[in-house]
Amino acid sequence: MAGSPTFLWLKGQNLVYAVVLCSSFGFLLFGYDLGFMGGLTTSPEFLNQFGNPNASLLGFLVSAYEVGAMIGAIAVFLIGDRLGRKPNNIAGATIVAIGAAIQTSSYSVGQFLAGRLIAGFGLGMCTTVIPIWLAECAMPKNRGRMMAMQLSNLIMGLIIANWVDYGMSFYAGSIQWRFPCALQIVFCLIVCCFMPWLPESPRYLANVDRIGEATVSLAALRGDHMDAEAIAMEMKEIQYAIAVEAEETGSWADVFKDGGVSGSTRVAIAFSANFFQQLSGVNVMSSLGPYIFQVSIGMSRYDALLVSGGLQIFYFLSSLIPWIVVDKAGRRRLFIIGSIGMGTCMTLSAIFVGIGTKGLGYAAAVVLYFFQTFFTLGWQSNMWIYPSELLPLKLRLRGGAIAVVSQWLWTFLVVEITPVMITNIGYKSYIVFAIINFVTVPFVYLFYPETSQLPLEAVDLLFADRENGQRPSIRQVVKDSTDKAFMAEVHATLQERARYGAESGEVEKPRAMAEVENAAMV
Repeated sequence: MAGSPTFLWLKGQNLVYAVVLCSSFGFLLFGYDLGFMGGLTTSPEFLNQFGNPNASLLGFLVSAYEVGAMIGAIAVFLIGDRLGRKPNNIAGATIVAIGAAIQTSSYSVGQFLAGRLIAGFGLGMCTTVIPIWLAECAMPKNRGRMMAMQLSNLIMGLIIANWVDYGMSFYAGSIQWRFPCALQIVFCLIVCCFMPWLPESPRYLANVDRIGEATVSLAALRGDHMDAEAIAMEMKEIQYAIAVEAEETGSWADVFKDGGVSGSTRVAIAFSANFFQQLSGVNVMSSLGPYIFQVSIGMSRYDALLVSGGLQIFYFLSSLIPWIVVDKAGRRRLFIIGSIGMGTCMTLSAIFVGIGTKGLGYAAAVVLYFFQTFFTLGWQSNMWIYPSELLPLKLRLRGGAIAVVSQWLWTFLVVEITPVMITNIGYKSYIVFAIINFVTVPFVYLFYPETSQLPLEAVDLLFADRENGQRPSIRQVVKDSTDKAFMAEVHATLQERARYGAESGEVEKPRAMAEVENAAMV
């Protein structure tokens, strides 16, 4: 019997934790980059260096990062699976470091914007690929918890950013804002030094026909021998899913087509998840927290920085809750609970800020703390894992890239317009976000299938043709995904088809999905 392979002398769940740790540094960089500009927007040294920009230009200095990230996600979409999950991540971190160096050395608005765009481009690459790499390495039973652990580090990045901004606010001179810009490079170096020693995604390796390497990665991640029956069975399931998708799909354009796997529908749902997450208003607090507390609620600069720093600590503590519940409660339920809670918090903030007394201003700040709790419970880790679970392997990277384009497109919109909204319509800004959160609830209920704890290959069977070759509607898919009897049959069918394909060398299915439906009704 062949031995159990290791990476960095680790295997099994400990190796998965190492993958989580490495990808967490990528998301810590994400959080830091989202947060450190919030303090700079109220820094006299920074504002004087760039000619005291008005609200519109200040918003663009922050949101240019999101434009770059959107372009980076598009680049991943166009490159596709040519490089692999790890090389894409390392390239992205290297580009972020270059952009950070340009920002740190800036003396003009144009140079700073160029640095923001370049760093954003690199982060767009990282945020597209990291969730896919983690989802394809983790085990189905705790995939959501692994993502929740990773996303807690995004919040740790926000905490570091806020307290670095606060600490540097006591220093005179341009170091007040240049040091926070330069600190990005440290996190990039950690990612670039750590990631090469970890396993590549076994699903990616199988997809590019590197079956031997895929088996080594999978055996190491599962902590089992390469010739173990469980490893052989999971490899068969992966290869079966690849074979089915290869018959129906062929190019990047398939993300806009049904392609026999409901590809365009699944990409649209992934796109919408990013839309609803960003339009919830979360990046108002992540990117512009000090600005909101100072301009909208009326705090002093130092109080605003302190309250914003405290908010991120509270946000981090709240992010520990999904570690426990995300794989038990399911994706749909948490999406709905989060949206109802966030909508309620935004409504209360509108009322308190609208009345305008100092006491109610502080009450609005407290409500925004609870907003972050509902966000991390419902939409933080849940949203980042959902597209990777929902999309078929052949479209996972490109479809995921389109989903991340949605993430950065709407992040850009929110960060760009928020200073203008606060200046022009005041408390009504919160009403806009409240309405969007409440509208999200029926949309999730009607159109989001449940994917929690499912093998990634089993999700394809939810969208497979049913009786007489009929393609199920999205409402039928949603209904079936919450039917335990139906899903038990889907698991059994996946294993049977994978075994049949391995024995016969064919992709032909031994059982129709109609039989699965009939079994579920018994």
